[in-house]
Amino acid sequence: MSESPAPFISAPGKAFLIGEYGALHGFSALVTAIDVRAHAGHAKSPIRDESAVVRCVRDAVAEHLGLESRAALGPAPVVDTRRFSLGLRKLGLGSSAAVAACVAAYHLQRAKPELSLTGLRETALSIAFHGHRAAQGGRGSGADVVSSTLGGTIRFASIDAVTPVRHPKWLHIGFVDAGKPASTTSFVKAVEARRLEDRATIDRVIAHFGHCSDQFQAAFRPLAGDETAAGQYTAIDEAVSAHNSGLRRLQKLIDRPIMTDSIERIIAFAARFGLAAKPSGAGGGDLVVVFSPDRASLDQFAVELFRERRIPLLQNLAVAAPGLRVERRPPLSSRLSGFFKLDIAARRAAVSRVTALDAESFTSIDTGALGLESADNLIENVVGTHELPFAIATNFVINGRDFLVPMVVEEASVVAAASNAAKMIRAGGGFIAHADPPWMIAQIQLARRGDEGFPAREAAERIERERDALLDRADRAHPRLVARGGGSRGLEVRVLADDMLVVHAIVDCRDAMGANLINTIAEELAPHIESITGWTAGLRILSNLADRRCSHVIARVPPKALRSNLCSDSWSPEDVVDRVVAASRFAELDPYRAATHNKGIMNGVDAVILATGNDWRAIEAAAHAYAARSGRYAPLAVWRKADDGWLEGRMSMPTAVGMVGGATKVHPAARLALDLLDCRSAAELGEVIVAAGLASNLAALRALATEGIQRGHMSLHARSIAMGAGATGDELETLTAQLISSGEIKHDRAVALLRALRAGSGAINTPE
Repeated sequence: MSESPAPFISAPGKAFLIGEYGALHGFSALVTAIDVRAHAGHAKSPIRDESAVVRCVRDAVAEHLGLESRAALGPAPVVDTRRFSLGLRKLGLGSSAAVAACVAAYHLQRAKPELSLTGLRETALSIAFHGHRAAQGGRGSGADVVSSTLGGTIRFASIDAVTPVRHPKWLHIGFVDAGKPASTTSFVKAVEARRLEDRATIDRVIAHFGHCSDQFQAAFRPLAGDETAAGQYTAIDEAVSAHNSGLRRLQKLIDRPIMTDSIERIIAFAARFGLAAKPSGAGGGDLVVVFSPDRASLDQFAVELFRERRIPLLQNLAVAAPGLRVERRPPLSSRLSGFFKLDIAARRAAVSRVTALDAESFTSIDTGALGLESADNLIENVVGTHELPFAIATNFVINGRDFLVPMVVEEASVVAAASNAAKMIRAGGGFIAHADPPWMIAQIQLARRGDEGFPAREAAERIERERDALLDRADRAHPRLVARGGGSRGLEVRVLADDMLVVHAIVDCRDAMGANLINTIAEELAPHIESITGWTAGLRILSNLADRRCSHVIARVPPKALRSNLCSDSWSPEDVVDRVVAASRFAELDPYRAATHNKGIMNGVDAVILATGNDWRAIEAAAHAYAARSGRYAPLAVWRKADDGWLEGRMSMPTAVGMVGGATKVHPAARLALDLLDCRSAAELGEVIVAAGLASNLAALRALATEGIQRGHMSLHARSIAMGAGATGDELETLTAQLISSGEIKHDRAVALLRALRAGSGAINTPE
């Protein structure tokens, strides 16, 4: 069989919006493609154990092409589905359907490279549908395969009745992880078995699901004429509520936990905010989909859900994603083996290959790339520029996605330590992170002079009564921000003293850090608050304690990964876990240790902040204020031994960062850093930042608790001292080794050793 060069294929996941059980019996369902993608590409070595889905789809491809068996297709592709997982646990986003679409398209593209994308999707759809169905024993509607292949949002009744649906912009959708995987097949089998016993009852329940789906779909459309989002949303809310009632009835009939306690709690919590929520899929503990008529309500729900229940709204799950497609390159891998051994040119080439960035992009971090004229336009009184090393930390996997993390830092060992710790965390499934909505606080200080105005409590009440009018005025100050989905989110009044109040206007800044727009809003509101209270406005400025805009990260590390690369056999894996936990407890009990603990975290955080052109001073101020929010200075990250013996770390901290405006827009190195990261939002950038901080913390704690911090640090310190003495080329490695061996890692000693080395003696005179 003639074949083209091996392509890279990707396909999205899927989520049912409504109609899951009805679609199994001819009623229509609404399904949307989710931009979490599976990627298929050439396997470097034959895959020994093909999954049932891969095997059945390859059989279907071979039959379509008229081949005797799947062996004639050549090796199966390797399929990457990491994005479908939180750590090591799969989410219910249809990974098997995405795999089916990818495998079918991979072989088709190799056999028939002349196929257009439309032709590839249409042909792959039929093959993937039948192959996936065979792997499932003939069960399932196939809606997930159709969604993964075609993309977008579809109305599905059968493989022959699929209609693309335009996603209404007024309806906002979020997803919550209900905490455990569910087996769709087992639920379907249970329904089939109960139907054999009492067909009429089950058919009535299924018909009920069909009616709910029809009601939902009738409202799932763009607004027309005088229609309002609130009016349309009411129909969706009613349809979802009726659907959930049907699920509770079905649960009793089949005696299976469709509506788990976790799902019920999430649904009830959403109702507190006037939002509709339901299981996405068969139920049983997987995903809950939440519907909102506006972005603000969905964000408020997410904030309170995490604050009260520690359950995050899953991010970066964009709906109506593109379907199956041919990719220019495989997904980025941050595992660059031997990266530190390469010279600078080779490192640039390696990064260019995996990111597809033009090699010329790296000229933006060459010496002198920030010219004097550009520097003079950035700040005042410029007399030159100051350079720091720009490096890349490897091995980071965050929410199933690989990142090469740019770092700008002068301290030896920071980048290497973060990369090494990220490798340990990678062994446990990578970092699990999420970020709060990008809410910032505009502060308006009010002072009462003498008897002017109303007493403090009454003044505060008057401001509260004008809350909606003030927030509306804040939105009018930045209409473009509102158009981008941001804007005012709340108003708070705090009485600080009988003669001093402060008003907090809470504003969603989207992908901006937000300082300038927050300050503008504070100044806009001040005179109106003065007129309401009779008090005098003082300071009008943002607060850098951005505790409404935190990023949160969890890392789990298998004990064996912690033990790797230690030079001594003195510690068992379990010993290392216990020692790291004890070091964490030390920081929790002692603020003197907590300060150093947090400094190690900021090694990683500040390095990414500097690389991306964000305000490291603001981040530092926020981090330490946040660490002391209880009234006692505490560690930002804590580590515990989980029930399964693994090490588990958690960290939260404010991350008021931006991807637009300021130095992120004009500084060439910052632009390169953001291009390398390829973050989809400022929220995702915040997740990368806290992951870098937690990795740096783990590296430091492991070193301190085992070999001591100096062993690894001193080898890198010796190298920098050798460079400072003037060593170049092969001299650098030799002199570094000599300094370590001498036990005297000082500049004067390095100069003397280098002089001897160049004179040809190479002698080492150890100190007395």
